[in-house]
Amino acid sequence: MGNRKHDVLELAPAEMEKLAATLGGAPLPASTPSATENEKQARKRQKREAKRVLDAERPPSAFERFKILIDVSDEGRRVVDLVDHKARYGLLIVGVLNATVILLERGSTFDHLSPTVKSWVTVCLAAYAAVTFFCALAAINCLRPRRLHYAELLSPPSGTPATGHYGPRGVLYWESVAGSDVHAYRQAWSEVSMGELNAEMVLILHRLGRLIKAKYAALGQLYIGLTALALLAAALFGVYAVSHVH
Repeated sequence: MGNRKHDVLELAPAEMEKLAATLGGAPLPASTPSATENEKQARKRQKREAKRVLDAERPPSAFERFKILIDVSDEGRRVVDLVDHKARYGLLIVGVLNATVILLERGSTFDHLSPTVKSWVTVCLAAYAAVTFFCALAAINCLRPRRLHYAELLSPPSGTPATGHYGPRGVLYWESVAGSDVHAYRQAWSEVSMGELNAEMVLILHRLGRLIKAKYAALGQLYIGLTALALLAAALFGVYAVSHVH
């Protein structure tokens, strides 16, 4: 009977009208979803909602933790590159300001200044040279290579039980890799577990965060020096402009 019902509903419109006339004009049954199909859809929707809630509340697996740590590490390395670029831009600004001041001093304007103004200009030039030296030191401190002393943290902390402890094995970071033999390194990779890899990535991220903090501190000093250089250069330009007018 069910097959006959579907066959009737799938007839062409002209045949439907003919069949309705044969039945005495009685309307044909409309196609409505059954209660069983609605219940199945509701159960599927509830399962999807329960799975979504479970995924949001459950802790990540070891492999998911590793992927997250890798992504954060890549982001940290991009931040390091960004800080280095900003330090290079700062050095470029220092070079432009120094070239402008040197070209200004090479002219004969300084010889036409009054003795009092000359003394003030000399003080400004001395301060400018000192700030330039400070900027150079800050840029060197920002750009210099830093050792993270990673190998010192490979051993588990004192008092930590060996059972269930996943300590770093030294298979991911270059400081520990460069200090190990190739056979020992291959053996470590054959025995390493996901827990140990995650522990090592956590350590790398912690050291990377400290490196970024130190770099940003040096970069802040560099740009403070740049601000002082710009103010001193503006003061020198103002003095020379006023003296030229008079």
